[in-house]
Amino acid sequence: MSTIEVTEANNRSARIKLNRPERLNALSPELLRDLITVCDGLARDTSIRVVALEGAGDAFSAGADLPEFSKELASAPHAAADLGRVAMEAVAGLPQISVAIIQGHCIGGGIVLAAACDVRICSGDSRFRIPELEAGIPLGWGGMAHLVRLVGETVATDLVLTGRPFDAEDAFRVGFVSRVVPAEDLAGEAGSIIDSIALKAHHPLLVTKQQLRAIRSGSFDPTGDAEALLQSFTDREAAESLRTYTNRLR
Repeated sequence: MSTIEVTEANNRSARIKLNRPERLNALSPELLRDLITVCDGLARDTSIRVVALEGAGDAFSAGADLPEFSKELASAPHAAADLGRVAMEAVAGLPQISVAIIQGHCIGGGIVLAAACDVRICSGDSRFRIPELEAGIPLGWGGMAHLVRLVGETVATDLVLTGRPFDAEDAFRVGFVSRVVPAEDLAGEAGSIIDSIALKAHHPLLVTKQQLRAIRSGSFDPTGDAEALLQSFTDREAAESLRTYTNRLR
């Protein structure tokens, strides 16, 4: 795929790289379709435990490629307008833990894409903005729900209505990202996070992702936690992790 590169490591993690650096990885209809296809394939790969998303070059994503979208809006308006939502749900629906690795510009739809992931880290030089209302369109693709969930209604409303830029420290302060690292350390920190998660037993990772998705949809039922715990005792890999952990405590 020309708009996306996918690499796998150790049969446990995969990296999705948005590959339009000349356009600051703007999200064109073609890229979003490629993203949906890639996510559908990864969702069926039970060997993959972590999926990371990153941008090629110096930016994560400059958001929707409006000139490219305008071409499709003329011929298939509803399908084109809804394409971003479908792509964001493909990312959010991954059974694996997803990590957004943000550097440089993360604008509009790029923010929504990062918000669809489970973990977000960014470089100290990252810059964020939601300019949709300034461009005469509402924030779409499910972005408002993601933002409110992550940073709360008060902050989300401010960021969307004013379109004011915010930096990496602001993103950390309001809870949009969990870590801010120097730009030169981003690749190493991201690799450490991905490896740390990927080395954990598969069963509890799957359960954790299922819990997160249920919480986000408002359908979480904690009565299922006991059964998930019992299953981990009979899962070979999970049981081995438990033995290793308890041995270290002795």
